[in-house]
Amino acid sequence: MRHLVQLKASPVNYCLMVALLLISACTKDETSVVISELSKTKLENGKIANDWMALSLQLTSETPGYTAPIASRVYAYLGLAIYETVQLGMDRQPSLQGKLEGLSSGSLPIIAEGGEVSWSLAVNDCMYALFNHYYRNTAPAGLRKIQDLYTQNDLELSNTVNPDIARKSRLFGQMMGKAIYEYSLTDGQDLAYLNNYPVNYTPPQGQGLWAPTSNQIKKPLLPFWGEVRTFVKESAEIDLSTPPSYSKSTSSVFYAYALDVRNRVKNLDANTVSMVKYWNDDQDNAISVSGHMMAILVSILNKENKDLAFTAKAYVMLGIGLHDATVAAWKVKYKYNMLRPETYIRENIDADFESLISSQATPEYSASPSAVAMTSSEILNQLFGYNYAFTDRTHEFRKDINGAPRAYKSFQQMADEINMSSLYGGIHYRFSLEAGQKQGTYIGKTINSLTM
Repeated sequence: MRHLVQLKASPVNYCLMVALLLISACTKDETSVVISELSKTKLENGKIANDWMALSLQLTSETPGYTAPIASRVYAYLGLAIYETVQLGMDRQPSLQGKLEGLSSGSLPIIAEGGEVSWSLAVNDCMYALFNHYYRNTAPAGLRKIQDLYTQNDLELSNTVNPDIARKSRLFGQMMGKAIYEYSLTDGQDLAYLNNYPVNYTPPQGQGLWAPTSNQIKKPLLPFWGEVRTFVKESAEIDLSTPPSYSKSTSSVFYAYALDVRNRVKNLDANTVSMVKYWNDDQDNAISVSGHMMAILVSILNKENKDLAFTAKAYVMLGIGLHDATVAAWKVKYKYNMLRPETYIRENIDADFESLISSQATPEYSASPSAVAMTSSEILNQLFGYNYAFTDRTHEFRKDINGAPRAYKSFQQMADEINMSSLYGGIHYRFSLEAGQKQGTYIGKTINSLTM
């Protein structure tokens, strides 16, 4: 049953509201919510959500154990929490309850009666609750950043509404944060950041099968991640063609794909090297491709000064897409356990071959950067248009690579560049890139239909 938030301004009714929130059953007709009587999110801008997501990006790169799949999962739940917190104040936008796997109808708090709500205050309390769960493993300095952002937002926002409305808004945000966290527990991955390289998994052995190539990481990264619950059922069901059969024959299709990788890496110009290193985001303690996509969204939303309704929709769509694309790629990776190009090339073509960048400790097929990039492209196209030009400044202040801002005429152009960076970097065959793009296209289009 849903928890009810009773929005009345008097202290007596506020106490009644608290009592209602603390019980799990309700007697009020759940159809009594009158959306037209609630204040609308379009009257508030999206800064509160952008500030919290920006902090999430920072903490993700600083928190131990936050590899690419773990990061994608957290972005998804944060985006869902923002969206569901403000959904009742959005015109013609449905709740995702009953549409997402494991999120049953009537499982989240609601506002039972109309009235003024500070949606930004509600988001602030919701994010504060979730950050203290998801980033509990971060450094003390990170925990102080969470507290400081919450306190600063609360002081600024509470001055814009009367105290009763502020208290009610905070309480609703706290309840939503608690409900979303409890929902996230049901995917079984709350502590996955503590066990990225499980010892209870033994990679299959055999000719043409993958084994970790790094001297530092000799165990597979999250080998069971492909079994994690996706938000959209269809994300885990996309069919991909069987990859080319392993062969050492110089006349084989597999050899030709590997030779293509080798020749491209051997003939890189300076601009291509810079491009490859720019998109080398999926190493441990790096931003991850998912984080890079989220950083681009934060930047665009700030630039466009979008309202809270649009901002909430954007974060839930991209967050869910990042997560589902990662799970889908991982599922195929550990199904086929295909060896990486660098291994094949050294054994069969060029013993001295070195890839430009290091690969993840995962099997090769399919290419997760391609899946994530194409999913993001489809979703961002839906949000901003197919010909939206933008400049990515994510790595502007890095000194270890050429982090100069990169301009794109469209999100598709960006996705194509990310796709090719894996080929030129020497970590993926072309057929894996094509498979990842197919996954991303399908997942992105499916998610676009959720909040239409």
